[in-house]
Amino acid sequence: MLGKNVIRLSESEGMTRYYYLDYLRIYATIAVVTIHVSASIVSANPLETDLFRWFSGNFYETLSRASVPIFVMISGALLLNDNRSLTTLQFLKKRVSKIVIPLVAWSIIYYLAKAFKNINVYSIKEFIYQFFTDNIVAHLWFMYTILGLYLITPLLKILVRNATKKDVEYFLGLWIFASIIGKLMVYLIGFSLSIELFFVTNFVGYFVLGYYLFKYQLSKNLIGFSQISMVIGLLGTFFFTYYGTIKTGGNLDQYWYAYHSITVFMIAVGIFILFKDILYKSKLDINSKLNWFSQSSFGIYLVHLLVLNYLFSAIIGKVWDHLHPIIGIPVNVAIVIIISAIITFIIQKIPVLKKIMP
Repeated sequence: MLGKNVIRLSESEGMTRYYYLDYLRIYATIAVVTIHVSASIVSANPLETDLFRWFSGNFYETLSRASVPIFVMISGALLLNDNRSLTTLQFLKKRVSKIVIPLVAWSIIYYLAKAFKNINVYSIKEFIYQFFTDNIVAHLWFMYTILGLYLITPLLKILVRNATKKDVEYFLGLWIFASIIGKLMVYLIGFSLSIELFFVTNFVGYFVLGYYLFKYQLSKNLIGFSQISMVIGLLGTFFFTYYGTIKTGGNLDQYWYAYHSITVFMIAVGIFILFKDILYKSKLDINSKLNWFSQSSFGIYLVHLLVLNYLFSAIIGKVWDHLHPIIGIPVNVAIVIIISAIITFIIQKIPVLKKIMP
């Protein structure tokens, strides 16, 4: 189905490795850092600032908004296509610990960093409240989402193992209606049809979509259509965000950046297929450094806001002072990623700490 872009992992893992997923993970890691670096630029009012400066931030945000859907799709591709015989308890023990331990550890780290920076009183009660309400730091919400997806994965595997291709397409069709079209209707006309479809809403759709795109080979016509759709999604995200922001008096219109907006959905599908069927279809291997970056992407994701907002915020600020965002954004992204990768590498080498860097 996927030709030569596969290679066996170690026999103990008993899985086939698909290198395009590594490249997708690298893209998604760089993209999510770009989103957070660009945030301060696009949050400014374009009516009150240099418009080209705002457009620069909007450009990089547009290129990066598919990052989280791609992360979820990769997880779905790997976990739902894993045919190893594990009981529900074995699966949860293996997977949930990889989320819970880092989540608790990094929640503590970010809470202490936030409290120290703002000279707040340390409060265990406040930490517990913020931890259980996902209110400690912006990017840890993804951990809660992945944890939820892991908890339902044993049930989803029963579903997909017994489903035909048409069954999965029906599931995805309901999800597109409930989570993509429904949100578009709310944005455009203020409401959507009130139908009980919670089973097929939000990120579970991207999870199953990753499984579908991984498992089934699309025709050349559909591959071509996905790339046209991706370009339309990119243009739509860029220009509709600008139009919506201007229409609201300069307040950022975030619908077109949302992970379930119709344009981001089009971009995510197009990028996944671009990497799978066009760019890396015949790749036999991956550079060792890129392989490490791919395998350490979770750690880089966890630490990058610590670098951006706390440890090296002064350096990031100096870049903004001296470089226009069209150059400053990629420079700051590179700085954050390099420093985050170094911190990740060091932590991975310390036995006591490496469990917080899965």
